Amino acid sequence: MHFLPRSVLAIWFILLFAVVMAAPAAALDLGQRVEIPLSNGSLLPAYCFLPSHGVRQPVPGVVVGVGVGGQKFIQYQLHCRWLADRGFAVVLIDPSNYPEALTPGPYTWDKFPGVLWADANQVVVGAKLFVGLEWYLESIRATVNYLCSTPIVDPTRIVISGFSQPANAALTYACRDPRVKAVVWNYGGWPWIMPYDPQRIPPVLIFHGTEDKVYDVKYALELEANLRSAGRDCEAYIYPGQDHMFTVYFDPRTEEPFEKPVIRDSFERLVSFLYRKLYH
Repeated sequence: MHFLPRSVLAIWFILLFAVVMAAPAAALDLGQRVEIPLSNGSLLPAYCFLPSHGVRQPVPGVVVGVGVGGQKFIQYQLHCRWLADRGFAVVLIDPSNYPEALTPGPYTWDKFPGVLWADANQVVVGAKLFVGLEWYLESIRATVNYLCSTPIVDPTRIVISGFSQPANAALTYACRDPRVKAVVWNYGGWPWIMPYDPQRIPPVLIFHGTEDKVYDVKYALELEANLRSAGRDCEAYIYPGQDHMFTVYFDPRTEEPFEKPVIRDSFERLVSFLYRKLYH
């Protein structure tokens, strides 16, 4: 009996693993799939969520930036759908524009081995960010431009909401673009990697958990202190006992999102903040 060489078997296993992990992504589509052109000629895959019932137009626009491959996750897509149903036009992106085929699917990213795969991808993006930031910020700029070109969006009322690493980029970008009227900083860290000017930052809403294992809560406390010392408009909500992604995470296999009080509470605080800053 003849057996394939181990190297060939290993290659087949890797390919099969990638197909199985990525396949569930095709089953998920809570928003309209769009492709946003970037200045280098490439396209940024995104999901657009518009209000599903009559609202007074034009409406504010929200760019939701998430970690590598996160635009496929049901948790983020539901978050964006809820925001749209509260009267916002929302576009969900992964600013790294990481190849989607190389990221785990929406129902496998939070379980082994998907967790290891996602962590490895984050390391790759983190290394690129240490070399330069402009390529990452370009994705946000292009998405803001896309939103502003949407007929129902008020181009003078744009929000950047970043989760994890994109939270840091949200601070930097908001200082550059006067169209941005608010930033939502969801459990980011190391703000100095992406420098921002406290004197030019719009109102900032901060969410973080005390048990975050990705970015220590000290980064949220430091950011809040820096903004307050600069006299900037800032609100911070630190949730005891909560880990990374606590504002959106639920297990779709066993849980309903609003069964978790922390998701409902943080979401209502978010909507209240946005209404107060954008509709005053």
